[in-house]
Amino acid sequence: MIGFSREECECVSDWDASYSISDSGLYVDELQGMNLRILDSLGNCPYLWEKMTRARENAINCFKTDIIQEMLKYKEPIRTRFTGEIGGRGFSRIITADTYYGLRMYSDVRGGKYILRGVSLILNTTEAVNLEIYDDYDLLYTYALTSVAGRPHKTDITALELTLDRNYYFLIRPVGVPYGNKLTCNCGGYKWCFDPDNPCYRKSRDGWTEWAMIGGVNGSDLSIRDDWDICKYANGLILHGNFTCDVFGSLCNEDSDFINNEIDVSIAWAILYKTGEFLTNYIMDTGEVSRYTLLGVEALNENRIYYNKRYAVMMDFIARSVDDERNDCLRCRSPHGVGKRTQLL
Repeated sequence: MIGFSREECECVSDWDASYSISDSGLYVDELQGMNLRILDSLGNCPYLWEKMTRARENAINCFKTDIIQEMLKYKEPIRTRFTGEIGGRGFSRIITADTYYGLRMYSDVRGGKYILRGVSLILNTTEAVNLEIYDDYDLLYTYALTSVAGRPHKTDITALELTLDRNYYFLIRPVGVPYGNKLTCNCGGYKWCFDPDNPCYRKSRDGWTEWAMIGGVNGSDLSIRDDWDICKYANGLILHGNFTCDVFGSLCNEDSDFINNEIDVSIAWAILYKTGEFLTNYIMDTGEVSRYTLLGVEALNENRIYYNKRYAVMMDFIARSVDDERNDCLRCRSPHGVGKRTQLL
């Protein structure tokens, strides 16, 4: 998104070509008051590049946090954040014998993501089972699970983030047979549905139904898994995780145009200014004493204030101007102030 320096400087060693890569055409050393003289303050050259890298990383992380708070001044969540289980713990029957069993998840909620944190199995056997996660084309992930006969048994996993822009298949191939636990309670006026051609995301007591459509699947031929019948049972699986809004992902992605799109350009400038602010803090806090640090403290502080002010201007512009087409998680806040403020992360 932003680079360190447009071209190699003879006075700086340990140059790497990646330092000149910038999708936006913006460079840290071209900021007002920020040039490679900071080498005099930071000691040797490798230390400088390390500080620049750290400042840029911290600036991006800071932007991710700050932009949510800024956008909530003008926007309100459309969907309620969900944390919990997909698939019930109760069961009364086993599924007809097949090769593969599991769940199919479909969602095209722009800006949404599902974070899988664990999986429970409900099988009629105690055994080790692999969970395989596919999309429409490939096997994406494999996790080793275990089951305990006749009752739910959970296996925790390292959090896995899945963007809501496709089909996902969560499949097992057990020796035993899964029980048919229900996906939803089908209560409170909600009826389970699954129709990618006419998505039916609706509120329900189960919560996750606002974010995705999920149905049970089973079959023997993986190559035609998109043709497998879909039912309202979870086929012996319980997914543990949460649906949430990925605000930064909807603002900054592979389609971002940091040259021509005013929002994307403003994002690049915001991160550049915040990088300059972090880097200036590093310079002023350094234990290295040099002519630059002795004579330039006042100027450095003025630059730091300037970067912070420009960052605030960029953030406010982005929050006010970003259009609702970028994601399906936020909408303009009601002018009457009746919207409900809901946690996004």
